[in-house]
Amino acid sequence: MKISLIIILILWGSIGYGQFRRKPPPPMESDTISLFGRVSNTNLSTRLKNYPFNKATAIKLVSFNYGGGQIDDTAYINPIMPKNKLFTIGRFPFKEIKKIDPLQTDSLTDILFNYGYIKEPTIEDITKCYIPRNGILFLNDKGKVFEFIEICFACKRVVYSYYKKANADDFERPKFKLLRDFFIKNKIEYGITKMFDGQTMGNWDDD
Repeated sequence: MKISLIIILILWGSIGYGQFRRKPPPPMESDTISLFGRVSNTNLSTRLKNYPFNKATAIKLVSFNYGGGQIDDTAYINPIMPKNKLFTIGRFPFKEIKKIDPLQTDSLTDILFNYGYIKEPTIEDITKCYIPRNGILFLNDKGKVFEFIEICFACKRVVYSYYKKANADDFERPKFKLLRDFFIKNKIEYGITKMFDGQTMGNWDDD
């Protein structure tokens, strides 16, 4: 009788342990995972105080046929662009150009100033190519372009004409999807949904 009771207690303990043992911990989140989204709700009037928006009387979206090659002082064929040999957008004629209105400016500045990384990735993707085909132009009260942002949607890089460090490392990669959709919504196609002769588009991965 005692032996039977001992056997029953052992079996009961084994069953109980199997029922109540802890579940294994969930897998750890990869350090490469990032979170991107709205990080602030800065209003339009405050956003427009940022340079060069605070000096611009008009803002235009453009596409252009970047042909590559060496830049020199004689390469400028676009008369409305400032002649700065450091920036390639001054070399090429525009394929498309669209002036945006105040409502569209609201959308653009919302993307630029209110979105960013909620959690930054610890491993960054480094892009070697740079074949820009799009840009944002800032015009003064005389109708002259005084600053611009040059954009390569294929490799996800931008160049600011008004930064000492031209390559904008602080422009988050997921923000390019929002900016690309903004260009498409405003009827800018070349460099985004259409190709120039002999040029290929990026794969538009949106990580």
